[in-house]
Amino acid sequence: MLRKLESLMPNVNLKYRLLLYFLVLVILPTSIISVTIYNESYQTITNNINAAVQKNLTMTEIVINKKFDQMGDLANAIYLNPDMVDILSADPPSDQIGFVNELADLNKILDSYAKPNGSDAQFVPKLYMLNRPEYFQYNFSRSVSTISEIETKPWYADLPPKARYSVIGLQENHTSGGTGYTIKLAKRLFGLKNVAIPYVGLLTIDADINDFNGMLDQLKPSVHSSVFIIDNQANVIVSPDLSLVSRSMAESPYIEKLMNTPSNVGSFGEHIGGRAELVSFRRIESLGWTVVSISPSSDLNGKLISFRRAMYAVLAACMALAFGIALVLSNNITNPIRKFIKSMSYAQEGNFDIQIQYARKDEFTYLFSQYNKMIMQIKELINKLYVSEVKKKEAELKALQSQINPHFLYNTLDSINWIALRHDVPDISHMVTSLSDFFRYSLSKGRSIILIEEELRQVESYLSIQKFRFKDRLDYSLQVEPEVYGHYTVKLILQPLVENAIIHGIEKRPGRGCIDIRARLNEAWIHVEIADDGIGADVRALNAMLDDKSGTHRSFGTVNVNQRLKQLFGSEAGIRYYAREGQGLVVAVTIPAVTTWEEEQDHANDDHRR
Repeated sequence: MLRKLESLMPNVNLKYRLLLYFLVLVILPTSIISVTIYNESYQTITNNINAAVQKNLTMTEIVINKKFDQMGDLANAIYLNPDMVDILSADPPSDQIGFVNELADLNKILDSYAKPNGSDAQFVPKLYMLNRPEYFQYNFSRSVSTISEIETKPWYADLPPKARYSVIGLQENHTSGGTGYTIKLAKRLFGLKNVAIPYVGLLTIDADINDFNGMLDQLKPSVHSSVFIIDNQANVIVSPDLSLVSRSMAESPYIEKLMNTPSNVGSFGEHIGGRAELVSFRRIESLGWTVVSISPSSDLNGKLISFRRAMYAVLAACMALAFGIALVLSNNITNPIRKFIKSMSYAQEGNFDIQIQYARKDEFTYLFSQYNKMIMQIKELINKLYVSEVKKKEAELKALQSQINPHFLYNTLDSINWIALRHDVPDISHMVTSLSDFFRYSLSKGRSIILIEEELRQVESYLSIQKFRFKDRLDYSLQVEPEVYGHYTVKLILQPLVENAIIHGIEKRPGRGCIDIRARLNEAWIHVEIADDGIGADVRALNAMLDDKSGTHRSFGTVNVNQRLKQLFGSEAGIRYYAREGQGLVVAVTIPAVTTWEEEQDHANDDHRR
């Protein structure tokens, strides 16, 4: 990315480039981290909000079921009242006085549970008796009536024959004070002491809808939230907003989406009236009802909005701080460079009396100190230039004459190769080609670090030349795993070992000899084995020679290779000798699998080691 930025502004001042680089290096990670934290926090807060809303809906379901259980317990208490059991198990009265007395007794029982004027009045019971048409003539009670009053109601026909109780739902009551709503529960009654009377009446318990509305109002997630309950036809049963009660919500898009969701619980975002809302729901399967909560996202996301503002403030502060630090750093770097450039311009004009004054103690101190020394030396050299010019030219001429130009050497070898081919002497051509490759790989354009395949080709060229010398007395093979290619090594580590194997092993044995070279990659290390079937040697003595640091050993080439490897790659790298099965020796070379190399650092390390 920095290269791309650099290509876009080739003419921009170094100071501003450094400033931009510092800002990118600081702001980019900070932005990525901030966005990541925000996204994670947003997800966490959203999940917590949904969990909190669903918890409120669960509490609503629990409270509603508890309310109905209380109504059911009241119905059971009335049903199991001894006086009520006696009346329900008896035959209908036979005269006017009997009906009046029965009606008075039932009204008394129900009034004792209703307590309409007491502080604990919550539910209103009412009894509908079967086969009591006379109640219409003598009915002086609002709590007792005949079953014919409700026989035509749709909900009555849908009552199950046997159930602990049945929730009827929303009921509209018309009174002199206006229209009110209650939630009704019904329970079939039977003659417990007279099996001949299977069904005697129906007991209903009515609860004021305001009791349910109060519960919903207390459990809503936020101040501006709205919570209501709908039935399986999308009609509103309970709502603190009484204008919604008994209305159909089927045409509302979010209600339609909610009704089509197979899950019993859920939440989704929706725009209602141009405002983002969180719609949450929970179905009460036992009742066929659904509790719906609609909350403004702005109310629920208060923590998220505060966190976002805090994150923006911190990010802006970090950017301002990063800009200030980047400006200071870029000035600290570029000011000495500008001073250095100014001094160089004076030197370019021939003024070598200018010295750079620098008070800090950092890398520039050493640079300017050396630069000042160099300027003084240049001044001295210029003064001596005229005197030493002739001697220098003579020395240069001698140096040039004493050197062999690699290009001249390659051209000469190519000419010999051409003459050999012209005179049909392929052996000479092959040998000259191998020699040319050997020199080319040995020189390696001055590089001390080369690819391992180049090192192997140099060894193969060397073996090819030795093959001409020993004729049929020398065979060789190279087996290299493809994974080995592409890794770097220090040059001229294998050829000295192969040369030792030929001189001290193959050359001293009678008959044909063979050198096998195998290279393989094992995890983070490359292992190269050079095996010969020569006369062999004392493996312990050879390894002791490698471990000896006194410098009294005779095999300088082998020890030099081992020391170079350890100095460059560490103590785990190096060479070891092993006895070959049958006859001969195996020298194992171990180097790390390195696929990249900074050439400048290599040269610096090489100079340090020398």
